[in-house]
Amino acid sequence: MKTTKRSTIYSTCPRDCYDTCSILTTVEDGSAVKLKGNPKHPITQGFLCWKIQNGLKFVYSPQRLQYPLKRVGKKGNDDFKRISWDEAYLEIAKQLTRIKETHGSGSILPVDYYGHMGLLNKQFSHRFFNAINSSNCAPTICSNAGRAALQHVYGGFWGVDPEEILTSKLIIHWGINGPWSNLHGYNLIKRAVKNGAKYYVIDPMHTGKLGKHLAIKPNTDGVLALGIANYLISTGLYEREHVDKHTYGFEHFIEVTKGFSLEKVSVITGIPEEDIKALAEDMYRLRPNFIHLGFGIQKHLYGGEAVRTIALLPPLVGGFRVHYSNTDRELDLGFLQGKQFANKVDAQDRKKTYNMAQLGKVLETEEIKSLFIFNTNPVVNLPNQRLVKQGLLREDLFVVVHDLFLNDTCSYADIVLPATSFLESFDVHVCYYHNYMSINQRAIEPLGEAKPNYQVFKELASALKLPSEELFPPAREVLDEFFTRSAAVEFTLDDLETRGFCKMKTRPQNEYTTPSRKIEFYSQSAKAAGLPALPGYYKEKGNKYPFQLLSVNLMHITRSQFHNIWQKKIEPIVLINKDEADQREIKKGDWVRLRNDLDTLNMKASPTNEIKRGVVLAYGGLWPKLCGGKGVNTLISDEVQDFGGNATYNSTYVEIEKLQ
Repeated sequence: MKTTKRSTIYSTCPRDCYDTCSILTTVEDGSAVKLKGNPKHPITQGFLCWKIQNGLKFVYSPQRLQYPLKRVGKKGNDDFKRISWDEAYLEIAKQLTRIKETHGSGSILPVDYYGHMGLLNKQFSHRFFNAINSSNCAPTICSNAGRAALQHVYGGFWGVDPEEILTSKLIIHWGINGPWSNLHGYNLIKRAVKNGAKYYVIDPMHTGKLGKHLAIKPNTDGVLALGIANYLISTGLYEREHVDKHTYGFEHFIEVTKGFSLEKVSVITGIPEEDIKALAEDMYRLRPNFIHLGFGIQKHLYGGEAVRTIALLPPLVGGFRVHYSNTDRELDLGFLQGKQFANKVDAQDRKKTYNMAQLGKVLETEEIKSLFIFNTNPVVNLPNQRLVKQGLLREDLFVVVHDLFLNDTCSYADIVLPATSFLESFDVHVCYYHNYMSINQRAIEPLGEAKPNYQVFKELASALKLPSEELFPPAREVLDEFFTRSAAVEFTLDDLETRGFCKMKTRPQNEYTTPSRKIEFYSQSAKAAGLPALPGYYKEKGNKYPFQLLSVNLMHITRSQFHNIWQKKIEPIVLINKDEADQREIKKGDWVRLRNDLDTLNMKASPTNEIKRGVVLAYGGLWPKLCGGKGVNTLISDEVQDFGGNATYNSTYVEIEKLQ
């Protein structure tokens, strides 16, 4: 009788998600058979989101890439032939050498994001590009504006520990859909509410049933914050002693707020005066409070301004910070990325930092001659989709893509390399929500010939005659040194492997690295950077199209991951206010056309009372090749904002028409 060999492995979800779940993976006879949340983890608490509950369908999908491919037909046509890894490395090394000698190393550009958030697969991989002196791609498509804004307020962007939710009296989700985007945080909130906390959701659309919903007009969040501040200050509902001790420039800020009465703010935001007043009074009365700012509020032309203004509310009521992105930790990521291996830049290198949100424009200049794309799917996720595709069609552009599936970006590649899933490689993870580091032990052997990023770059370095052993020492060795170099890490890799996760040292809430060493209402660093020293409200220019378009991911998708797995369950849907749909004789399931100056896009209408008039919401992350050849980003401009050069997805306006 055959005996089944069974084991339990510590895994970590690598997706670009707040929760970064600790997982227990059951392996039987070399195959992963079950994923469940680690019940000991304070955030994961023994359960997983819908996507990862079904994660084995992703890992074992028959669509997985298992061998290297080389293009033999026209770009965009998925015309490839199978090759060996040696042939792939030889071709890549030959092309990169030619390009470097002819055009300079700066004409080589890595394009990567957080499709895999592991320290090895994300950070360690950059040693290759530092060694060859390539150009860089600034990560501007998600949270950069908010981080830049918080640096001008606090000197850094670390925030409140989410575990403090359980002891908070007031919790505000501002611009975030908790049940979809932060499920485990949302469950912490449910526990807090059960214990007596009050909960607000400030968002144009509210999909949960918990708490008081303030249906704000998109892109007016900063105005609401100014109105709250004005009410608190003018009525004396603020902590003057706390403000005097911990802030700088308050007297200037008072003058800014005076122009934002409840009446004016109500008209601009669409929120009733009595609700604004109640929220302000609750912020003073119910303490401590916890404000979680979602990334959506800063994805418009003046999004950084909105984040900066909201971040100034906690000190008025005796607090210190908001919660936004807890990645500003004392971790030596520069060591992991190999900045010590970067060579002195010569003029002929032409090395630059390019804005990822404007990749289409970058490729249009023809300065870049090669892209190495990993951990991201730019054709689906970047603004101005049509221009990105056009740039990738250039025959003089040598493109390598490392991925798990033959997605839309792979279609434009010269070489496609198969990547491992999280169950097939070793890694360590940190989170931008909570403060736990967790391990991802390899649970199964790689499918086919798939390889993790850092192995690919080590082997490619060897093919280019670079010192690959020095650049890429064994994973345990480099992690041990990284832990020693990082003040936030007070444990060892052995500890992490034994426990599955360990809490990192958190940074003090009441310490600031601004010029004044205080919270700055009047930001000296913003002024030095050529930005307004004081927050304000800047109304977007008038637009000839009547609907503001918001784009979000479905609960089934993380950016563009999982669409191909669940394509039969997913349709290209656009939500529209029911009254406005009735005026246009649009019914549920009708095909409609969204259009603006950039392009047109056909989607199925879904009228609802849950969305404000003048706003439509379309689901992004859908692969164009699986839904008619276009995605929502074909309508979105690549214009960027002053704060961090961040993309402005939500500054998009469209017309919507019923198709006959």
